[in-house]
Amino acid sequence: MLNVRGHNLHRCSNCGFVQVTNAPSATELEAIYREAYFGHSKYQDQATLRAENQRRLGLLRQYVSGGGQVLEAGCGDGSFLYEAKPYYKVQGFDLAPAGVNLARAKNPDIAQQIWVSPLETLDLPNAYFDAICLWDVIEHIWNPRMVADHLLCALKPGGLLLLSTPNIDTVIARLMGKRWAFLTPPEHLSFFSQASIHQLFVNQLQAELVAWSSRGKRANLGFILYKLRRVFPLLPAFIPRLFEIRLLASLAIYVPSGDVQYVVIRKR
Repeated sequence: MLNVRGHNLHRCSNCGFVQVTNAPSATELEAIYREAYFGHSKYQDQATLRAENQRRLGLLRQYVSGGGQVLEAGCGDGSFLYEAKPYYKVQGFDLAPAGVNLARAKNPDIAQQIWVSPLETLDLPNAYFDAICLWDVIEHIWNPRMVADHLLCALKPGGLLLLSTPNIDTVIARLMGKRWAFLTPPEHLSFFSQASIHQLFVNQLQAELVAWSSRGKRANLGFILYKLRRVFPLLPAFIPRLFEIRLLASLAIYVPSGDVQYVVIRKR
């Protein structure tokens, strides 16, 4: 049992999966994903965000032919939808109304295909999508098995689920311990390793693991400081805010942490 910022986490001794013991309430979720969540420097630095979305799009295009039906689950401010819509028939949804409002404003031509919904209760058509993207989302879900099963059912036979998520089984995660940048409950609730990804999707859900890698991430300094302040609350609030200034917000670096997993899963 591990306690981080007042939240108990449990680690599976078999596969290494780590999860917050108690699910957050609807009130807690609303407080986390209010409009301010989409105002920090991750979303303000469009150049860095676009570079990350181009990497994600490259992975999608490597495995999914153009023109297919693609759903983004947890679309945030709609930046990935914007990059993907020239190549695919895209739809997206997010738990946060603030994010969906931004996504619709960024993609007015497909505004009707972007909606508000939690993953856990979403009603999706069966065997409809060629691909579903889950970028930096599964770690926010308290019941990832139920959600993953639900999304796989919405894929056509042979369809692909593509996801990114922090990798808790890395050197930096072990060295940092409770101070690991991604260990931020109750925002992040579920933490995977390569072994627990395999356990969930292959052993439990009988899907095929097509590709797996663990990489670093390009991020602007403001977002890095924002994450550090989540881990080290005593860090003065004005320091991350400095990097929200237009000239400073564009300062981005590649962090070779190797603790972000990119996974491609095929529905059998």
